[in-house]
Amino acid sequence: MKKQIVTFLLFAAMAGLTLQCKSQQQKNTAEKIPIDLRQICRLPDVLIESSGLAIEGSNRIWSHEDSGNSNEIFCFDTTGTLLRTIEISNVDNIDWEDLALDNEESWYINDAGNNNNNRTDLAIYKIPSPEGISGNTITAGIINFTFEDQTAFPPPSSYRNFDIEAMVWHADSLFLFTKDRSNPFTGITKMYVIPDSPGNHIARLADSYYIGNTTETGRITSADINHHTGELMLLTNAKLISFSNYPGNRFFDGKVTEFEFTSTPGQNEGIGFVSISKLYMTEEGSNSDAGYLYEMILPQTQGVENSTEKEALLTVFPNPVFDLVEITSSIPTAANLQLTTAEGRLLKKMPFNGETILDISYLKPGIYLVSLTLEKIKISQRIIKL
Repeated sequence: MKKQIVTFLLFAAMAGLTLQCKSQQQKNTAEKIPIDLRQICRLPDVLIESSGLAIEGSNRIWSHEDSGNSNEIFCFDTTGTLLRTIEISNVDNIDWEDLALDNEESWYINDAGNNNNNRTDLAIYKIPSPEGISGNTITAGIINFTFEDQTAFPPPSSYRNFDIEAMVWHADSLFLFTKDRSNPFTGITKMYVIPDSPGNHIARLADSYYIGNTTETGRITSADINHHTGELMLLTNAKLISFSNYPGNRFFDGKVTEFEFTSTPGQNEGIGFVSISKLYMTEEGSNSDAGYLYEMILPQTQGVENSTEKEALLTVFPNPVFDLVEITSSIPTAANLQLTTAEGRLLKKMPFNGETILDISYLKPGIYLVSLTLEKIKISQRIIKL
């Protein structure tokens, strides 16, 4: 037993030294940009402890509560009106902390909140997109996992960095980001990787990154990834951290931008991309009052570094789509927008000034083209209608 403890402490000390060395190299590399928060609405009363966020279309927003609350996800709109409730019937809400979506209409609920770093029942629940569920209940596939580098439950206080409150899906895997609860505080998030399929898995420690030197700036509470541009966004209570133009799955080796909030909201809990330049954020409420939904607008140049030139000029989101699709463009002048079938038959033509929302709910499932025409320039993007 003594040998195991010594081995663990040696490993932890070496890991801590590696992280500290890495953090010193990363401290001053990020570009820092102030960003405003716009308060949109108060969340529905069922979301007093909102803890995760996912966007489906332009005005269907999904969230859930955290530890000890109901095993349900809730849909609401930008007026704060509750639209729908779905129960995940075969699991409990031990500590739900984030939502993630893949590109094949599967959703993931993170039940790996781990404030005390002592849980041995960490799980992620996989469900189909709730927009395609006809009833009010669904059974989830269960992804169980353990950390490859955790051997004590809890570990010594200086190595308590196993609380997962942020998660994204990327390239057939789930990427998990820790909320640092170590004492003394390190301000480092660790990134783990697990398969996206139900079963028992070991979370592999893939990387780490220095986030900030205080609990306000250095604790990750949510994450989202834009599947069209590849931009990864991490949330703290004081800022967003953007990673773009990275090689493979090595997010932390890409371009880093920090968007520092010009005003301080409450306890930030969830973020989700609405388009390449717009995100929504939820906060946790207090007592019997729910928190608020916020909007953040990023500079148009962010988040398109690793996309093709065409994708940077014309973007459709979400894609695939059931009903409402947002069309945005970085072309600064007026143009014409056309929606056609894959064979070229014209369905809709309209003036376009940079952003619009198309309702394609009436179309049959299939592939369609949206095209932007400006003088002799024509740019097209494919839309997959579900």
